[in-house]
Amino acid sequence: MAEFDRHLWAIGHVQRRRLLLTLLREPQIQLDDLNMSEEQKEMLLVEVKHAHLPKLADGGFIDWVPGNGCVERGPEFEAVEPLLRLLHDHRADLPDGWL
Repeated sequence: MAEFDRHLWAIGHVQRRRLLLTLLREPQIQLDDLNMSEEQKEMLLVEVKHAHLPKLADGGFIDWVPGNGCVERGPEFEAVEPLLRLLHDHRADLPDGWL
């Protein structure tokens, strides 16, 4: 997969985008501290822990150890950062639910 395609894949799912955009603002987050309802958080954590976190970690975009709930920017985070900044800066122009 080409590098740019890898970066597009990383932001290609709403849950991955939201997680990476949160890491854009804060270099380290606790999954349990995310600002959302308990129902949303539970749904997110199941999906994210079993699908998105392992894939983002394999790609080097995040550092994450299963079980500790802490997610940090990974060594490849800087590669996707320009796309994240573009999304963040133009969030008002994007359709609802995209971020």
